[in-house]
Amino acid sequence: MPLHQSDAIILKTYPLGEADRIVAFFTRDFGKLRGVANGARRMKNRFGVSLEPMAHSRIMFFEKENHDLVRIQSTELLDSPMKLFEDYDRAVFVGHIVELLDRFLPEREPQDPVFRLVRMTARALEQGCSIEFASCYFEIWMLRLAGVFPDMFACSVCSRRLQMEEERFLAPGLQAVICNTCDHRSGVGVLAEVIELLSWILKNRLEIDETGKLAPQPVLAAGMRNLHGLNQYWIRNYSER
Repeated sequence: MPLHQSDAIILKTYPLGEADRIVAFFTRDFGKLRGVANGARRMKNRFGVSLEPMAHSRIMFFEKENHDLVRIQSTELLDSPMKLFEDYDRAVFVGHIVELLDRFLPEREPQDPVFRLVRMTARALEQGCSIEFASCYFEIWMLRLAGVFPDMFACSVCSRRLQMEEERFLAPGLQAVICNTCDHRSGVGVLAEVIELLSWILKNRLEIDETGKLAPQPVLAAGMRNLHGLNQYWIRNYSER
């Protein structure tokens, strides 16, 4: 049984018997795994809060050939998730992140960009980033990394690259963009605020700047509402594949 070690983000835990837990966790080096943590349900156990959802932990585990579940040997807490659960709205959003990770990530496939996205989002929330903006940012990049988010800056008909200020339309099914010069009569117009917000998200990191503050984000309420609604549509469409 080879012994592995990797930084991981805890997703979910489930009771197993009277004292153990099954843990779903997303490792940086091995992708999403599920394993057994012996004794993790006891009042006093060696794991502590390192197996709480969204904890950033270093996990050592054994892997048996032809076994779906690994055996968790030990954990070291690198970053506590407690700040993320200090209020109800943030706790709900953290649950949303966990659900998307569990839904989008295939088993045992390393996804380092996603791992870095989760850590960046968690730090931004702790530093005061608004939940609405963090949600939009995380969803867009999760969809892009999964290959689901359509290219909003290229016409799917003529392949022309579109400038920020140009009108564009979403084709029926909302999976492709059509420019103003191609036949868009059956399309749905995209708000200019959506494009402005999307452009910022694709060009900027969700992190503090050199002054110790979060990078200024565009305040585009209508764009955020519309983009969030589109994200939810694409998430549902991905789930129904």
